[in-house]
Amino acid sequence: MSSDARITLRELRQTRKQRRLGDTEWYDVAYRVYLFGLLGLTAVVVASDAITGVVGDGVDTDDLLTRGPSIMGILVMLAFAMGLRSGADGGPVSIEVADIRHVLLAPVSREMVMLRPISQRLRSIVFGLALTGAVLGQLVATELEGSRAAWAASVGIFGAIVGAVFVSTAVISHALRLPRWAATLIGGIALTWQVLVAWGIWTGEATGIQRVAPGNPAGRIAFWGISQRPIDIIAIIVTLVMVAAALALGGRLRLEPLARRGELVSQLRFAATVQDLRTVVLLRRQLRAEALRDQPWGLRRRQLRGDSRRLTMHRFAQLSVANDRKPSPTIVWRRGIRSLRRLPISRIIRMVSLAIVGGAAASLTVSSSPLFALLLLVALFLVGLESVEPLSQEVDRPDLTDMIPIERGWIFVNHLFAPSLLLAVMAVAGATTAALIDPDQAAAAFALAIPVTWAGAMGPVVATVLDAPAPLAAESTTLMGAPRNSETSLVPPEFAGFSTAFSSFLPIAISAIGTAPVLVMRFSPDAATIGRSIVGVALFIALVAWWIRRHDSWSVKIRAFTAEGRAAAT
Repeated sequence: MSSDARITLRELRQTRKQRRLGDTEWYDVAYRVYLFGLLGLTAVVVASDAITGVVGDGVDTDDLLTRGPSIMGILVMLAFAMGLRSGADGGPVSIEVADIRHVLLAPVSREMVMLRPISQRLRSIVFGLALTGAVLGQLVATELEGSRAAWAASVGIFGAIVGAVFVSTAVISHALRLPRWAATLIGGIALTWQVLVAWGIWTGEATGIQRVAPGNPAGRIAFWGISQRPIDIIAIIVTLVMVAAALALGGRLRLEPLARRGELVSQLRFAATVQDLRTVVLLRRQLRAEALRDQPWGLRRRQLRGDSRRLTMHRFAQLSVANDRKPSPTIVWRRGIRSLRRLPISRIIRMVSLAIVGGAAASLTVSSSPLFALLLLVALFLVGLESVEPLSQEVDRPDLTDMIPIERGWIFVNHLFAPSLLLAVMAVAGATTAALIDPDQAAAAFALAIPVTWAGAMGPVVATVLDAPAPLAAESTTLMGAPRNSETSLVPPEFAGFSTAFSSFLPIAISAIGTAPVLVMRFSPDAATIGRSIVGVALFIALVAWWIRRHDSWSVKIRAFTAEGRAAAT
């Protein structure tokens, strides 16, 4: 690449950066970074002093050094497997279409052009995971040997290795044109190998060469806060070699996936800006090239025509409900089951993996640390988000829903039947994991698994229902009865940010109620607690279902009431 081309490329990027940032002064950015760093560091130090029980009382230094590296190595192999799949799907770099058309198609070195996007992606992920690791190191430092600085540095380095492995593996996979099936196979073998070794070390059955796994050296670095071995540097060297290979192969990335990802990422950023959760999920699935199956599971091609005919007949049955006879809910149940039968295998595997993670987190919440409840909350929310496909499809087609002479709330409530069956299966997988980790908790795990999973999925259900457009009877007015095109707002501008944040965290807060029985079992693990928890969760689920059933009618009544008040005032 000539010097003139380098200078021109540098000037183009500098000009674009200035236009994007506008008149932002450097001291404004420095002040924000200083304020964020000061407040964040203070919060971490205070939390590390206040929170106890992160590490169980029965865990000592020898247990950490024996079992910890193989367990932490699972995260490394997970990043490796996810990187392979991301690269096979066209990731991990996303470039705007303008750069592809005017820079990558220009007579310049593609390696030099791609060096900056890859390094930026690498830098952002490595920094984010390193910072997360340093925070976690601070939390465990007060209960283990070693200083806070040592633990923060060691776990931070481990987080940086995980991020570097993910990005470099994805770039290499993309550059080598690795097929999706090969990426899934290689990643699955590596991850399974690491999990089996970690389980053997955890139970004490693995000896000799059975204790060897590819992620152990990198996992051992996370414990440099109490013990350092020179041989562990091999993991850092291997990671640096992978990063160098990724930077060297950056010029071989394909233009078509880069253009596709660039368009989707721009839409994803806009959806995240307006806090549209369901659109973010749909775009993430498109980034992974994940689509519903053309042929449902358990259905032969010969039966596909008959199944489509029955589906058309069910749609006709819904459209023909014009009398006072109450429609049968089995029509909606069957449609929901057909929708779930078209889920791709990748989503099913992802849900099972999340269920296993949730079961392990629930077991560790009761026996080890209450902080694992956060991991349980994440698993419950994501599993619920993946399972509400029938309800999401109904919300995405309001034109068809409004044509049916049935209340929309009744349809939404009955669309919870099929996801509840799928969630019950995932709950059994999570309960089995919890029982394997601690057999003494098996009875409680299987008793609470399904109610906890259903309650944890209520957050995504509420978020999906709230994304539905206003009913026809109230689509022309706002909640305050004003015309929809008017600038009247429900809250003053000073509180608009608060209301936006409240609506964003509301689904998460609703799903957090599902973790309450697990936290209660930590303090009172008896049959009476299990019974009260099941009753409380059942009442909570019934309350959410009642809200879904009456949401549209309440919205219409509130709008009519406020509209009458406005008319009377004028």
